Amino acid sequence: MAKGKGGELKDFLSKHEGQAQEFEELETVNLERDQLHTVTIHGHHTFDGKFGLATVITYENENGKAKTYLGGFEVTHFNSFIEGQELPLKVKLARVQQESKSNDGRTYNRLVIEAL
Repeated sequence: MAKGKGGELKDFLSKHEGQAQEFEELETVNLERDQLHTVTIHGHHTFDGKFGLATVITYENENGKAKTYLGGFEVTHFNSFIEGQELPLKVKLARVQQESKSNDGRTYNRLVIEAL
């Protein structure tokens, strides 16, 4: 760091002090499979998780605000659906097991979702 740059950083940070955003602690709730859920999606983020790509969704329903995680093909299904949508967005969704058409006897997790 060049001399004097530390002072610039300090000035910059002091100018923005107190503007730090508070993060809301949300309970993680696993949305049950084979059930229809009605939620309002407030936000989402896809990241590289322990077992591949995952998406965390922050939502609200009759029980309050929470977050849930999607993995596998559910991430692809969710990202395809949410592209171009404005948040918050009220949706109906179901997490189900789908029979594979290319591999007999195999199933995969599927996310079925629609805007209300």
